[in-house]
Amino acid sequence: MKLYELVGKDKTQGFSPYVWRSRMAIAHKGLEVEMVPLIFTEIAGLKDIDAKTVPILDDDGTLITDSWDIACYLEEKYPDRPSLFGGEAGKAYANFFNFTSFTHLVMPLFQTLAYDIFEGLDDKDRAYFRETREARLGKSLEEAHAHQDQSLKIFQKQLWPYNTLLKTQEFFHGSQPAYTDYIMYGLFQWAKGVSALAIISPDEPLYGWRAKMDELFDGLGKVIRAKKPA
Repeated sequence: MKLYELVGKDKTQGFSPYVWRSRMAIAHKGLEVEMVPLIFTEIAGLKDIDAKTVPILDDDGTLITDSWDIACYLEEKYPDRPSLFGGEAGKAYANFFNFTSFTHLVMPLFQTLAYDIFEGLDDKDRAYFRETREARLGKSLEEAHAHQDQSLKIFQKQLWPYNTLLKTQEFFHGSQPAYTDYIMYGLFQWAKGVSALAIISPDEPLYGWRAKMDELFDGLGKVIRAKKPA
């Protein structure tokens, strides 16, 4: 089993939030996986793989190219392994979480991190990233960076329901972590992998939750090293 991930200058630091969802899901299932690092501009050139983004899972020739589809595939292909959803209701909850987190969290966090991502990219990726992401942002990367504090405040404001939920239960899935938690954890791995910015404070329930997530699967998430402030 191979999982293709996104890297920048440091090929050991895969930072895609969607790859981290899949990486945690594979670990949850207790499966071994080989990580294959790619920079942005290498993805389109993959032989026999029609994909523009990662994650890409290659399970003995079966190719899946979307993090949600990968989770559903793992659940169906390996039913004897620990469940990612805990049944149909859990799957529906995770899917709802998947959609709502994109609007509420992914977009404002992307605006917050865009310039930091650019700074950490392989030189071959910089022109591509600038062109495509500035079109998406509707502004230059430098303009986005100048408003980083405002974007971060928008992101942090959107965290209140997630913090509130964690006051009543240990994980988003309940008493044990599952795919819903991996959706959220991917965002924090993304931020940690590209920026020294502190996106949550120690007094938030999310802070303690993230620490528990870091310890899962023999500390898998700790492979991402925290950036030091400039």
